[in-house]
Amino acid sequence: MARKFLLLCLTLCSLVQAARAADMLVLGVVPYLSARKLAELYEPMRAQLQRSLGAPVVLETAPDYQSYLARTREGRYDIIATSPYFGRLAQLEQGYVPLARPLTNLEPLLVTRMDGPHELEALRGKVVSTSDKLANLTLAAHRYLWQNGLEPGRDVTIRPAGSHANSVQALLNGESAAAIISVTTMRQLHPGTTARVRVMKRLPHITPLLYLVHRRLGATRIDGLRGQLLQFANHTEVGRLFSKELGHDGLKEITPADMKVLDPYVQDLKVILR
Repeated sequence: MARKFLLLCLTLCSLVQAARAADMLVLGVVPYLSARKLAELYEPMRAQLQRSLGAPVVLETAPDYQSYLARTREGRYDIIATSPYFGRLAQLEQGYVPLARPLTNLEPLLVTRMDGPHELEALRGKVVSTSDKLANLTLAAHRYLWQNGLEPGRDVTIRPAGSHANSVQALLNGESAAAIISVTTMRQLHPGTTARVRVMKRLPHITPLLYLVHRRLGATRIDGLRGQLLQFANHTEVGRLFSKELGHDGLKEITPADMKVLDPYVQDLKVILR
């Protein structure tokens, strides 16, 4: 009898754990910073999503952009905080619905050491470090360099370093002549690091990080989540601080025009993926 009771308890525990796993939602953040830093920055949003959705929400990232893109394609993430080109691809081909975007645009930078070059031509034949070959900043820099007479892969080598921090460290170690970074990420790096670099070129502003949700959550739930997310980011003390830390300055709804403008970069992304 005791054995049967024990087996029943174990079965019930397994069923409870399975139910919890089924109810758990995943916020997937593109790995533009270390996992520890992302967890720190996105904890306020994770907690808000958990309150809004009435279900446990866990935060995940991935080892690199390629893995993150694959996991998004598989539908592993219920909500994504992703690069704009990944976001447009997720909308077009992977079942995700736009939620919100930052009020501010993203400003890519080419940075160099304090004694580094001032002109782009000085990068000819040199290495430029970046976080990942699929990062939105990398794709934006590809276009900028090409438009200014330096073809990546021929005139200049773009070398992924795994993260923005690693990219800047490669620059400081003399492994590259410049690094691709953003104004926002520059603020998030250690002051002792940023004090040793200077801005070489400011690239044209681009669409920032996008927030999307998988359509499996349902239209009613998604509409409610969108409103609650905007309320959180724009009208609560915790949300405003969260937005400031990420350089968002608040959130707003994503328009069709916001997404359509990303199409040329999605084509660039597909070429790289092939």
